[in-house]
Amino acid sequence: MHFTQGRRDLIDTEKFSLFKHEIKAVVFDIDGTLADTIGQIIECTRLTFSHHSLPIPPQADIQSIIGKKLLEGLTSLLPQDKKSLGEAVTATYRSFYAADEKLRQNILFNGVNELFTLLKNKNYKIGIASGKSTAGINRTLEETGLDVFVDAVCSGDEVPSKPDKAMMLTVAERLFLEPHELLGVGDAGMDIEMYHNAGSHSCAVESGVWSGDGFKVLKPEITVPDVSHLIKLFS
Repeated sequence: MHFTQGRRDLIDTEKFSLFKHEIKAVVFDIDGTLADTIGQIIECTRLTFSHHSLPIPPQADIQSIIGKKLLEGLTSLLPQDKKSLGEAVTATYRSFYAADEKLRQNILFNGVNELFTLLKNKNYKIGIASGKSTAGINRTLEETGLDVFVDAVCSGDEVPSKPDKAMMLTVAERLFLEPHELLGVGDAGMDIEMYHNAGSHSCAVESGVWSGDGFKVLKPEITVPDVSHLIKLFS
């Protein structure tokens, strides 16, 4: 089964009560986790490859690079004899993205604001660990109003791409916490692998790239359809 295929309504939260007492911060991915942006990323990638007269990658291949640094991800999609075009393709992607308001829309999933408000009211810290650029993360947080909730950020232009643990460890350091005191929440396999590599707790959401069935092989500690299901767990 491909990681995108299968059920997206699985709920597995039995283990949460075993480690909830350890959690002092929740660290979120953005695309596909907090914001419904996967379709825009796919469309922008297709426009970019078409512009360069390159074979348009299958949707599943595009989905597989979401969360990585943009240059690294797009270059991996290029045919072997076109890898040298990586920087040019990345520049084109950024120009298409900047020029099209629809591609730049940040539509939050239902329950995000309620969840962030709840977490802050209960004195949890909130972090962001995303492969987006620092400028991209800041723009998303400011445009959605989430910036007022967030205590620490680590972006894809600061550290190696997920699933390397450096991003999560950096967020932990900036929050003045230990990695095991963080619950990471993400929609892709590379998110869950990063949380495991860092020694953090893991929550998979089925609202983005990976399906609930796809996540089973990675064994996240909890799995929910989307972040709104965390409201009940933290209430």
